[in-house]
Amino acid sequence: GRPGDVGVIAEDESGRPFGAAWFRLFSKDQPGYGFIDEFIPELSVAVQDDSRGRGVGTALLLSLLKEAATAGFPALSLSVSADNPALHLYQRLGFAKVKSVEGGWTMFSTTVIG
Repeated sequence: GRPGDVGVIAEDESGRPFGAAWFRLFSKDQPGYGFIDEFIPELSVAVQDDSRGRGVGTALLLSLLKEAATAGFPALSLSVSADNPALHLYQRLGFAKVKSVEGGWTMFSTTVIG
């Protein structure tokens, strides 16, 4: 990682990771796909196929939203393909479409949990 990165990991009982979520700030000169501005971190989420649909992504994102609030960030952004099933998760957690970009959406949420 680099300074300012924050991440959370989901592990099974044996300590094996099966999901992770993190956020990072990007610059306007080197933006991420979900870039909004240099003061709004962009998040990423990954959950192994066999662990999807069990609430892992929700738990990771809720934890990350709390971390964002603790770090003093007012919001988070992300990029998601329009046909990605996780789109409904993001909407349920307060993310809204800001713009369409190459078959995907840039989304923004001010729902950080303090």
